[in-house]
Amino acid sequence: MVGITDQHDFNLAHWPDLEVSGLSQKKLDTYLSRKNGIRLYIEGADHEAIRAASGVGVRWIERLIRRCMKIHSDGRIYGWRALVRYYRIEPYVRKKKVQPDPFGRGCAGSLQSLLLREPDFERRFRKYIFQPASPGKLKQINKPLNVIWQWFLAELRKLGYEVRNEWPFSTRSMGYSAVARYLEQLMRANPAKAAHLIGGKSLADKLKAGDGVDRPKFRPYQRVEMDAHKLNGIFCILVPHPLGGHTPKIVRRLWVIVIVEIYSRAVLGYYLSMNPEVDKQDVLRAIKSALTFWESRELSMGNVRYADDAALPSGHDERYMGLCWDEMSVDGALAETCKTVTDALRNVVGSTLVDPSRGFASRRLKDDRPFIESFFRTLGVRSLNRMTNSTGSKPSDKKGRDPAQVAIASEFQLEYLEDLLDVLIANYNATAHAGLGYRSPLQALDFATTRDEAPPIRRADPHLVSGLLSVTKLCVVKGGHREGRRPFVNFFGASYSGEILIGRHDLVGTKIAVTNHLEDDARFVKAATASGHSLGLLRAAAPWNGLPHSLAIRKAVQALIHDHRFRVAAGEDPISAFINFAESAPGRKLPPHPAYLAMRRIKTALARRGEDANPLIHTALARDRLDEERESRAEANDGGPGVPPPAPAAGRRQRPLATRPPRQRACPCTAWPQASRRAMSGLLDKHLDSPLPRHVDSNHPILQQQYAVHTPDRGHGPHAGRLDRPQKDGRQHLRTVPLRQKQGHALASA
Repeated sequence: MVGITDQHDFNLAHWPDLEVSGLSQKKLDTYLSRKNGIRLYIEGADHEAIRAASGVGVRWIERLIRRCMKIHSDGRIYGWRALVRYYRIEPYVRKKKVQPDPFGRGCAGSLQSLLLREPDFERRFRKYIFQPASPGKLKQINKPLNVIWQWFLAELRKLGYEVRNEWPFSTRSMGYSAVARYLEQLMRANPAKAAHLIGGKSLADKLKAGDGVDRPKFRPYQRVEMDAHKLNGIFCILVPHPLGGHTPKIVRRLWVIVIVEIYSRAVLGYYLSMNPEVDKQDVLRAIKSALTFWESRELSMGNVRYADDAALPSGHDERYMGLCWDEMSVDGALAETCKTVTDALRNVVGSTLVDPSRGFASRRLKDDRPFIESFFRTLGVRSLNRMTNSTGSKPSDKKGRDPAQVAIASEFQLEYLEDLLDVLIANYNATAHAGLGYRSPLQALDFATTRDEAPPIRRADPHLVSGLLSVTKLCVVKGGHREGRRPFVNFFGASYSGEILIGRHDLVGTKIAVTNHLEDDARFVKAATASGHSLGLLRAAAPWNGLPHSLAIRKAVQALIHDHRFRVAAGEDPISAFINFAESAPGRKLPPHPAYLAMRRIKTALARRGEDANPLIHTALARDRLDEERESRAEANDGGPGVPPPAPAAGRRQRPLATRPPRQRACPCTAWPQASRRAMSGLLDKHLDSPLPRHVDSNHPILQQQYAVHTPDRGHGPHAGRLDRPQKDGRQHLRTVPLRQKQGHALASA
């Protein structure tokens, strides 16, 4: 063939080959016969041999060779790929004028012919399809096919096609199918523009990513992923009603912040946030959960149980408690990338933050944090999305159900959710994972950390971890002889003073460092001078010395008082007033305030530990802990022979350490100072006839000594013959009388 086979670079061995495994038997036979005919033609065989081998003549073979020499879209010639039967290598080009029959047929290639005649219209048509949304301007994005078709017809009307009754106005469908096919071809030919048009920049960036084969390999605790997930469920709380009983009230959907170690897929820690949006304190609580000891909860619902070996790593083995990671990958949310979180990671954990500002990761792109997104999907598929109070991941998942009505009818309480979430996460760590060779995350972590070649892992300082949520502020010492008031400081809207500070009149007018070291109890803080000398514990003055609360709860209560949402009487505890305000109108449609939910959590934690929320009890315990700290420091300073013990402070009497009796920690009453016991006795005598709060354990040793707990008298009085209304947990209202009074009644009756 002149101009083809006589070229110096013509060689059948260089032709791109075809993968024949996907061809049908009929197409395969045709392909092999054509390929054999071309080989015989190049070798110079006679016409009869070529026809006998391929079934076609020489002229047909020459046509096939020209077809194979066409340029493919990949830049190479078609080669053997052009021999497939019915395979089109050139687009259809209409040559005749469009004249549809009465049934609308005979219009093949009409759109292509129109675009060839109107190049300016084709340019504007493509620009309208791929027009991006300008930043800061209000425009329509992701245009549907119907909108594009309407624009197409409107522009052709301006060009006079409708007046001349030309295609597409001469057909019944008005070219709708042709426009749809043309749009699909454009999207396939321009995948980057199409992805940006459909899913924005995040979807377009996914086309740049690899398939994960060359993903770097990590060692244990080298990188963790953290993200917040909004739970797909509606839950309620039982609010006490003023007339007795309880009223269920729906709470807003809650967030859970989870930290996942990517090597073993193990969940290191989590935190269930009560806020409408995640803040930095929630993130810090999740980090602290990953660095502290995990303990299984006392479950209070249904048949939910912990599986065998179910735990978080810190509860699975003590060697995992406090282990630090090197990198933390987040999605760029402000609560995760703020300066407070970044400083805490650097100073306490020794970790760097991998956020969108430092790498390819971008917000709400699941491929950048595949492990934690996979965990959230598993959490929903295995549990929450399978319950009738689930909202699902989209509105259609409800399937006609009303999750709020189900939550109220079943009284699925928030406390049950906390138990369920803890069980689900612990069981996940003990469940076999296909990506780990069917080991559980805990087994994979044990295998990786117990090998001889396993590198050592850093461990966080327990003192720094305990102070992860502490808040420190420089406060000016006020008071003094000029005001006739003992020295005090104002710390987040409350006045604080202590045993040491009230005697330091020399600090008036100077700044001291005040630290809230108990994240759930802002009634007590630590103080130190600018030079670092400790000033001991400071206690909040009235009215903030009542119920335990956090600084976040105090700020919320102060904001509500400032907005005149409720009033606080003189001398009344604002926290108690806030609780009464939140529970006084349980029929409101608005969800409970997040501060009220946080307060319930604090009271529940106190009840589970069997502690009292009374300020004098905590004062005595705080003083006791302070004395123990002083003893431990004194013993540490007593370095042995030749080193005299530290001298006692001036003006204070102190017994030698050797003569101090050992402290009995089994019963707090025996360890309290005499003054604290007198204060406790006076407090109990003051509230002889008050009912015992629900969150106070009636078996507390202090209450057993000072109180005799019994049910109401059924023999006389206005409530004769019945007991008080039982609570949801099965307990009854208890009435208390002092033990001395009960013994007096017994003697009088005798």
